[in-house]
Amino acid sequence: MYCSDYSQDSTTDFHYANHSDSVAYVGMETCANCHQDKHQTFVHTGMGLSFDVATRQKSSAIFGASHQVYDSFSDMHYYPFWKNEKLYIKEYRLSDTDTTYQLTQEINYIVGSGQHTNSHLLEKNGYIYQAPITFYVQKQKWDLAPGFEGGNNSRFNRILNSECISCHNSMPKLEDNSQFKFTSIGNGIDCERCHGPGELHVNQRLNGQGVDVKKEIDPTIVNPRKLSWNRQIDLCQRCHLQGLNVLKEGKKFTDFKPGMKLSDIFEIYLPEYEGNQSQFDMANHSQRFQMSKCFTSSNNADLEFTCISCHNPHVSVKVTGTEVYNTACAQCHEKKDCSTPGDKLIAANYNCVSCHMPPSSSEDIPHVSVHDHYIRKPQKNEYDVDQMQKLLGLYAVNNSQPTIERQILAYLEYWEKFDKNPFYLNKAKELLQKNDFPKLWMKYYYLKEEYEKVTKLTFKYGELNAWQNFMMGESYNRLKQPSQALYYTKNAYELEPTNQLFGVQLLKRLVAKKSLKQAEKFGFELLTDFSDNAQILNSLAKIYILKNQLSKAKKYINKAYSFDPDDISIWLTYLNLSVQLGEADNSKKWLYKIQQKQPDFIPPGQVDRIVDSF
Repeated sequence: MYCSDYSQDSTTDFHYANHSDSVAYVGMETCANCHQDKHQTFVHTGMGLSFDVATRQKSSAIFGASHQVYDSFSDMHYYPFWKNEKLYIKEYRLSDTDTTYQLTQEINYIVGSGQHTNSHLLEKNGYIYQAPITFYVQKQKWDLAPGFEGGNNSRFNRILNSECISCHNSMPKLEDNSQFKFTSIGNGIDCERCHGPGELHVNQRLNGQGVDVKKEIDPTIVNPRKLSWNRQIDLCQRCHLQGLNVLKEGKKFTDFKPGMKLSDIFEIYLPEYEGNQSQFDMANHSQRFQMSKCFTSSNNADLEFTCISCHNPHVSVKVTGTEVYNTACAQCHEKKDCSTPGDKLIAANYNCVSCHMPPSSSEDIPHVSVHDHYIRKPQKNEYDVDQMQKLLGLYAVNNSQPTIERQILAYLEYWEKFDKNPFYLNKAKELLQKNDFPKLWMKYYYLKEEYEKVTKLTFKYGELNAWQNFMMGESYNRLKQPSQALYYTKNAYELEPTNQLFGVQLLKRLVAKKSLKQAEKFGFELLTDFSDNAQILNSLAKIYILKNQLSKAKKYINKAYSFDPDDISIWLTYLNLSVQLGEADNSKKWLYKIQQKQPDFIPPGQVDRIVDSF
């Protein structure tokens, strides 16, 4: 275990009145009225520059016809460009030199301070989607966005939830019972992400009230320097610890406020290895720091060594001098203790960080180099990624004593979201066999595609949450039991009506049951939120084919294809429509196209016979 024991400390250090849900966020400009000195420097930090509307000033990228990205897996090209001071990304496909497909999307937001990357987001009807290309500042190049490489390009369809937005930005506001639909989002991480909601503090100060902060703690606002080291670390690793975040029952990612115990809201799991410890994810500063002897030794003694021992959150690292970091090191280490020869120290300008926190590439983000926050004596060839590591399991970085139930859930979700290594499912099964948790067995069977075992489990009415209802519905669908599939999918959607996946699958179930009037009405309801969703448009086309309204069907299938030209279910609808219209040439075209992508669609040797019948 790398981290210190968090399990024995209190939930909070001190009762902060601004932890109450009734205290509102006031925004950074309000804070600046009294704290202009802090505001002037903070807006130039990585946090202050983390998120903003897409403007030329915000962008760190280079543009031009030569700066394009090609994804060989999807055979798609991407071209970013400005037009009338708006940023766009054009997606297109070529056959020889002819453009056979293109789609252009406006970019509304840019994520990233410009020190490492600029990623790009589009907003539609309150939903935020990630664009498929990112600009990598250090390498001065465009490439596929992290996670879109290697055949995983989800194009413009990766929808972001509050977990993503609340880490890269100020605290967002969402519709009730939603993790996806935003009513407002800010323009960069602001003061209240580290100090908590400011309404109570501002009101008291404007009324001439409040404590003398030189003598006592102000309960209306959090001063991170007055938190214990445990809560200081929790505050920073809310965002500077990238792993599997497992929410506690009934909690939301927006529930955490500075001064709270992070594990009361969610636990963060990472793999634990025996052997080489050189690999890390870009945002794993907190985990790497907690592996350091500097950290583990100091926080068990009188000296507290935390993130803000080296970093002033109000000042950009770009303008923080080497002497600041050296001074932090000198609290325990004198220059004469260093084993590096004097001439090399002079050549390195006495820079502790350059040796003990060397820059390295991260495991998850291409084309970037970041300082490894695992402070240690440099070892020869320790960054050789070919060195063997033995996977020991997962551990909760911010909770040394997680429950067995949450450990099992972590193993299941880590396999589902991050790494299809059988180790994780096997470990989950091993723990499940010793501890009976029916809902976790359901998730295990679902991930193993053992759908009949999912449906054999019994639960009381109302006992399942939205995702559990969805898994049950999908399992019944795979077993070709449409009534049960519809029932559970409807339950899932009613519990989370802004979840796009639930809505799409419910629409498909209604079409499959031929509940055409209900399906048509529901399809148009979904389009008000998800106007570009090819699956919704495809379902509407199917509805109009079944209703023999073929001109309407053609309108919607053409629109579906304009957003997703590679979905075989759309090709099948085209084939069906072409047959209904008596268009032999089109029918042949789609049949051959489907057969080429899915050879077992029609038994071998039967394609030509079917084509001849058109």
